[in-house]
Amino acid sequence: MNKGYVLNGRYEIISRLGEGGMADVYLAEDLILKRKVAVKLLRLDFRDNPKAKKRFQHEAMAATQLDNPHIVGIYDVDEVEGMQYLVMEYIDGEDLKKYISDHFPIPYAEVVNIMEQICSAVSEAHRHHIIHRDLKPQNILVDQNGYIKITDFGISRAGTEDTMTQTRSIIGSIHYLSPEQIKGEMATQQSDIYSLGIILYELLTGKVPFTGDTAVSIAIKHSQQAIPSVRDFDPRIPQAMENVVLKATAKDPNDRYPTVERLADDLNTSLDRSRANESKFVVPNHHPDLNEATRVMPFSPLSDEKAAADQVEKRTGPTNAATKNPKKKPPDRKKKRRRRIIITAIFGLLVLVVAFILIATASGKTVVPVISGTTENEASRKIQAADLQVGKIRYHSSDQVDRNRVISSNPKENTKVKKNTKISLVVSSGPRKVLVGNYVGQNYQTVRQKLEREGFKVKKRNAPSGTFNAGRILQQDFRAGTKLNPAKQTLTFVVSTGIKQITLKDLTGMTKSQVVNYANKEEINPTFDYVYSNDQPKGRVVRQSPGANEVIQQGGNVAVWLSRGAKTKQQDTLKSFNVRVTIPYLNDQSSSTPLAGSNSSETTVSGSSDADTQSTPTANTENVVFIYLKDHDHDFSTIYKQMVITKDTTVMLPFKLTKNEVGRYKVVRDGKTILRDNNVTQNSQ
Repeated sequence: MNKGYVLNGRYEIISRLGEGGMADVYLAEDLILKRKVAVKLLRLDFRDNPKAKKRFQHEAMAATQLDNPHIVGIYDVDEVEGMQYLVMEYIDGEDLKKYISDHFPIPYAEVVNIMEQICSAVSEAHRHHIIHRDLKPQNILVDQNGYIKITDFGISRAGTEDTMTQTRSIIGSIHYLSPEQIKGEMATQQSDIYSLGIILYELLTGKVPFTGDTAVSIAIKHSQQAIPSVRDFDPRIPQAMENVVLKATAKDPNDRYPTVERLADDLNTSLDRSRANESKFVVPNHHPDLNEATRVMPFSPLSDEKAAADQVEKRTGPTNAATKNPKKKPPDRKKKRRRRIIITAIFGLLVLVVAFILIATASGKTVVPVISGTTENEASRKIQAADLQVGKIRYHSSDQVDRNRVISSNPKENTKVKKNTKISLVVSSGPRKVLVGNYVGQNYQTVRQKLEREGFKVKKRNAPSGTFNAGRILQQDFRAGTKLNPAKQTLTFVVSTGIKQITLKDLTGMTKSQVVNYANKEEINPTFDYVYSNDQPKGRVVRQSPGANEVIQQGGNVAVWLSRGAKTKQQDTLKSFNVRVTIPYLNDQSSSTPLAGSNSSETTVSGSSDADTQSTPTANTENVVFIYLKDHDHDFSTIYKQMVITKDTTVMLPFKLTKNEVGRYKVVRDGKTILRDNNVTQNSQ
């Protein structure tokens, strides 16, 4: 798709941003809302592929469900003339892969900040039961202010769906894929957490943990080899931070963090002094037998027959074979004696314990059982079994003890008390949670103070806005109306810095292309007109409005007048008029005798068109045509207009000519000129 093409009459293509496996991404201008957007267009060779179209539609559906400042927003989804496209938020920056390459080594605090933003986005997806399945630095964008945005939900799946592929083929990028996905098993939230651990590894070391000549060799390493130590690469990395990598990338999903929020919380405190002496994380050994080396069993499956033979030998004496082996050593009597002493001691200890219980029972006393951590009902049964009664029950919030489980008792556990004593219980009501609201539009400082009094950690990120005044909240990374735990939740707000003000520079003497480059950089909108000037040569800026050093808002308009050159007597007769041209639609069966022509790589868009239907051919092939125009203000070497037609189309070409000037135009299709007029004058109306 060429520069200047207007998609669906609204999105004007500026340049190509990148190419993907099934789609291309373009930078475009939204002509209605006057803002830059990214347009993702399904490639021509995939437009008849139902799987590709389904994945493309799925990405739009998944992303539009999510509302998080760290997820690229979807503005529009549509199909026009067989072209499926998404219109997305444009991020002026680079992907995280290039960011790591450009900025490595990255300070540890910045690593935590980047991961915190990524986790916020992934957590939002998981709250909607959406598994991304392809988290990698190439799908994470970083803008000029270091603000993170996640994109590409093309292969994400709802958590309630069967996420195994029908062919058990691998979906996702192999360097960041979890072992269970490599095996073709169901992808879960823990699969995304594994990918987050690999991304954290790359942020800390500048490289991925496993490489190989083939995807299969890398997959085997992910499935069988332990993640290399980041502290071997950089010993200054705190052990607590390495532990986050190790736990997130455990081979068994059950050994990873249960949620992305838990990973973010752990990483957020990994630089604290209180964790300076933390020991290295070791994956729990759930199946010790699977980890042992192959060993020979001490006796064969016929051991029962051997035992019977031993009994016969004890009664009848040794067999002939035993008699023939006089070197056989007698049993170790010292070991047997030591074993006998230990057994006797244990037996004696048991006797003492039984005696103590009998004495306590005989004296009318009993011991408060251990009930902390048990459920309320289980605690009541244990108390009654110990000949005690359940007393008052109080409920108290707790971050350490689960809801409806006992925190403590009075009298305390293992205390000797009289029978029928009432035991009071303190039972957990779960973590303390606070109802949060919608704070968009409110003053950030006021909201921050209120939430910090409740115990929340509050963070702020700045962004310009033409809607809210400086200091007002633009976005929040949590859902209003939910209850959150202040001890474990960090609330992040995007706060307005106000709309950006642009002080205009003096454009006088610039060329049109220089003005366009300046306007794109400052994000303002220029409009052009032409005047005669004795001071500026043809094609240079004569004047502007607003003038130099005046202040306008970002996105505002600037009128620019370009010189036609000095006015002559002949130019007093300059006249404006339109020439009506009908462009024939050419399908595969069409035949014509084209004239020789040329095409230019430079594209300039101006003017307007008025299309009328002349005829409708049976074929549905698109015609891309280029119109070149030469008059008093336009050069024949640049494209005046680019169009896509599917039928005979009429356009009005605007000309400005003096009485003695001769204009020209030509229409080019597939590098061949199909229409031309080299003698356009004022009399051509």
